[in-house]
Amino acid sequence: MGIGRLLDISVRSMAAYQRAMDVTSQNISNAGNPEYTRQKTIFATEETQAGIGMGVKIQDVLRIKNNLLDNQIRKYQSSLSDAEKRSELLQQIESVIAEPSDIGLSSYMTEFFNSWSQLATNPNSTQLRTQVIQKAQRLSERFAEIFEGFSSVQSVLQKEAVAKTYQLNEYLKEISEMNHRIYESEARGIKASELKDKRDTLIDKVSELANITVNYNEFGAAIINVGGVQGADQNGYTEFEVSFVNNRIRITSKNDKNAIALLNSGELFTASDLYSSRIPEYRTNLENLATAFINKVNEFHMQGFTLVQNGSSSTGIPFFGSLDINGNVINSFVNGQIKINENILNNPKNIAVSSSANNDGNGSIAILISSLSDLKLPELGDQSILESYTGFLNTFGVDKVVSDNKIESNSLVIQQLKNQKSSYSGVSIDEEMTNVIKFQRSYEAAAKLIKVVNDMMETIIQLV
Repeated sequence: MGIGRLLDISVRSMAAYQRAMDVTSQNISNAGNPEYTRQKTIFATEETQAGIGMGVKIQDVLRIKNNLLDNQIRKYQSSLSDAEKRSELLQQIESVIAEPSDIGLSSYMTEFFNSWSQLATNPNSTQLRTQVIQKAQRLSERFAEIFEGFSSVQSVLQKEAVAKTYQLNEYLKEISEMNHRIYESEARGIKASELKDKRDTLIDKVSELANITVNYNEFGAAIINVGGVQGADQNGYTEFEVSFVNNRIRITSKNDKNAIALLNSGELFTASDLYSSRIPEYRTNLENLATAFINKVNEFHMQGFTLVQNGSSSTGIPFFGSLDINGNVINSFVNGQIKINENILNNPKNIAVSSSANNDGNGSIAILISSLSDLKLPELGDQSILESYTGFLNTFGVDKVVSDNKIESNSLVIQQLKNQKSSYSGVSIDEEMTNVIKFQRSYEAAAKLIKVVNDMMETIIQLV
């Protein structure tokens, strides 16, 4: 082997091991960076000439990634984000319902029925009649407060959906730009590992907002699909917006209203699902309960007779709402508020508690109405009013418990997956320091070889 070839091999080796130490130093300096992916230097033998090796070269610098593991983490992260946001919002709804407490609907219902029971003991008492009205008013106000609370939370959800959609668009735009920069860098032979790390972080953030799938094309560009709709690639990104279809929140493409993201996890799914499904379901359950309650109270009350006024008592008066010209009850439940008959509000004597005309001491109807708390109603699935309300609370409670349990289980799975990722893609200081020593010794050996070549050249020159 010629002296020139020895010198060439030595220089090439020094350059290779210097680059390897640079990569190792980069790993060590980012050991505490959770967004960093460990890089590994891959050495290869330089092409031979006439069967003689030409030393070592760096074949590649790899990012140690496990895409399957990353996809699993993103899947569970999306589910965790949904559960955390859902639990937070259900907590707000829980404060609106305020059960169990003295200001809960069940407490006011019980007080309302008790007031009728008390009135039955003394049907002529103006004070007890006024108390019935007051309890009915407070019950009506509590219903209105709950429905207003539902509307308030829905308003928050609508704003949340708009804000999160804007955030989604920003992330997708950055991913598309990052795809382009990565392609340009690697087309020039420049490794873009740091850019890929930044892109991975953006993809992780997108997964917190919605369920996504990630694939990579032959150019290394990440192709992101959001709920089945293409979100970003190296050529551009889809801009999404919040649309309302049949009073339901939908995340659609701005350029194609038919391109609807089918969400099943993430914070955007939480906002759309609670706004479009869960809260309307809670509202419907309470509306059915209120309607059954109003109708049954009115049914009994309209059978009764008022106190004698102007020589006679009256009947057929609804306790809630009023009568139209055809004798039908109207305006008894408006915008979540139970409306008490104005004639009763203005004159407590119009409360009908007697089962017979002109019999002021009769409290049979008051007893009937007070018994409604335990009466099984077909329209409520053969449950009493209070049982039906308890069922509503149980349904809501289950939703909250499921969300809380989901947080716990998903957090555990994610932690296990991240531990696996850390052991695979994370930086081990001990391993990297070992590499530093190994590459340093190799570098020193190549440098000594140069000294040997130099001594040989001096010897040859002295011989001439």
